[in-house]
Amino acid sequence: MNPWAAGALLAAGAYWGPPYLLWQWWGLSVVQRGLGSARPELGLTFDDGPDPETTPRVLDALAEAGMRATFFVLGERAEAHPELIARLQDEGHELALHGWRHRHGWVRAPAEAYADVLRGARILEKLAGTPPRFFRPPHGAYTWAQQAAARRLGLTPVHWTVEAHDWHPAYGPEAVVRRVVEGTLPGGGRIEGAMPGDIVVMHDAGPGGRTAAEALPELLAELKARGFHPKPVGALRGLRRGEWRDLPKRAWVATVDRFFDRLYHVEELNYGAHSVFRVAKGPFPGPAVEVASGGRVEPGAPAAELHLHSERMARAGEAGSLTAFRFFKRSMPDLARALRERPHLADVEVFWGVSLFQEILEPVGFQLVELPPARRRFLGTYMHFLHRLYGGTPLKRIWPKLVLIDRATLLERYG
Repeated sequence: MNPWAAGALLAAGAYWGPPYLLWQWWGLSVVQRGLGSARPELGLTFDDGPDPETTPRVLDALAEAGMRATFFVLGERAEAHPELIARLQDEGHELALHGWRHRHGWVRAPAEAYADVLRGARILEKLAGTPPRFFRPPHGAYTWAQQAAARRLGLTPVHWTVEAHDWHPAYGPEAVVRRVVEGTLPGGGRIEGAMPGDIVVMHDAGPGGRTAAEALPELLAELKARGFHPKPVGALRGLRRGEWRDLPKRAWVATVDRFFDRLYHVEELNYGAHSVFRVAKGPFPGPAVEVASGGRVEPGAPAAELHLHSERMARAGEAGSLTAFRFFKRSMPDLARALRERPHLADVEVFWGVSLFQEILEPVGFQLVELPPARRRFLGTYMHFLHRLYGGTPLKRIWPKLVLIDRATLLERYG
């Protein structure tokens, strides 16, 4: 290869590669979420506007639902439609910067990318009367130049954890709703649905704006029914930037957790903002147990093993141990609902699992059974490791126990 060409490729890689990994992919020094809380929140954001055709429709849907959001606006469009900027402010929405013009940072010269941020911030401050607090570049694609401009202006970079895909041709309004609230994809696959503290990205301009405007009434109603409270990014509690200590957890979730979920066919019971249970159907491993309802469960009986949604529990735990307990208690009816609504679980006689947190399980109806010493030590070491990996505070040396709740007891208390 020509030395000049090799040098150009190396320079391009140094300019594009680290920002992509550090900020867009790993989320370091970029806000991606707030804390979970007893009142589960979502950051609702819209990019690319304002647009005289679609932004008013998006605003109408938000007003009808009594909700506010953050709008990452383009300076070029804001200058052309100051009346929409005024309406955004009058209705209590948060204005943030998307740059001056909607163009991917990778196809801009550094000087142009730097100037674009400054120009967009100046016009937004002129129209709104105050400087913007947050910045998200077009396509969420950061470069060194854009970050330098953001630092100069004191802007906080904001990414997202849930992408509605309202811009995608394969996504109509119903598909957008299902993707955000459940993680269901049009082709039948699944991703992570919305969790407390997430930041959702939608659009109020272009094809995405038209789809978003049609999807919003159902989406906002569904989020409310599931216990979520959408709000502007700046109103999220516990807002923080990504840190290096977050990377091991993210790597574990993306690799080990996903592998075991596929291997053991673990499925989420994602019925609401507080849902923390996942289940995997399989025979009860034993030993035989006299259950609270008066019957007996034998080894091999139809059962479902309980798994906690570790990420969601960790987020709730960040808001306090009482919040985590409330999430857990409010999730108990999910098990009864799964028996009614999922045909392959209809014959389940007992839900069981292994847990370190026996003190919060017994009061909600679980029975506790001692494990054999060798299994107890092995599982205890592993579970303490997971607790620390997901950000939990160190626990006193407690050993796990087998926990279970039989069908009759579950339906009597939570059915």
